[in-house]
Amino acid sequence: MSKLSQYLAFQDRVSEWVGRTFCWLCLVMIAVLCYEVSARYLFNSPTSWAHESTTMLYGTFCILAGVYTHKHHGHVRSEVIYNLFSERVRAVFDVITGVIGLVVFSVFFYISFNFAADSWAIGEVSSKSTWGPIVYPFKSVLPLAVGLMILQSIAALIRSAMIVIGVQPEPQV
Repeated sequence: MSKLSQYLAFQDRVSEWVGRTFCWLCLVMIAVLCYEVSARYLFNSPTSWAHESTTMLYGTFCILAGVYTHKHHGHVRSEVIYNLFSERVRAVFDVITGVIGLVVFSVFFYISFNFAADSWAIGEVSSKSTWGPIVYPFKSVLPLAVGLMILQSIAALIRSAMIVIGVQPEPQV
C-alpha cells in the first residue's frame, strides 16, 4: 500500500470516526430538551442552562457532521446535471470545485482559529443567560472541524485527480 493510499485510508477512518462519535450528541440534545420540557411544564421549574447547552451541542454536532457528510458525498450538488457526464468529466469538475473549496476552507480556518484564540485569551463566557457557561471550548470546535474538512477535502481532491489522470483510486474505507 502506497503512502498516498495509506493517507486516504487514514483520512477515511478519521472522518468516519468523527461522524459516528459525534452523532451521539443528538441523543444528548434530546435528553436535555426532554428534561427542560418536563421541568418547565410538569414541575413549573424551567432550567437556566438547557437552551444554551443544546445550542452549543447542536453547533458542535452540525459542524463536525460536515466532515462525515463530505466523506460520503452527501453535500448538495446538482446531481441531475452532474450525472450526465462521464466519470472523468465529473472528476475534473470535482478537482476544480475542490481547489476552490480548499481556498475557502483555508480562509475560514484562519478566521475561526483567531476567533477561538481570542475567546481563549479572554476566558470568554456567555452573557446570554444567568448560567454564563464558558464558550471557548465550543468556539475551538470551529477550527478543528474546518481543519478536518480541509483534510477530507484533500483526500477527495486526490481521489478525483487520480481519476482525471486515469488511475482508479482504492475504494473508501
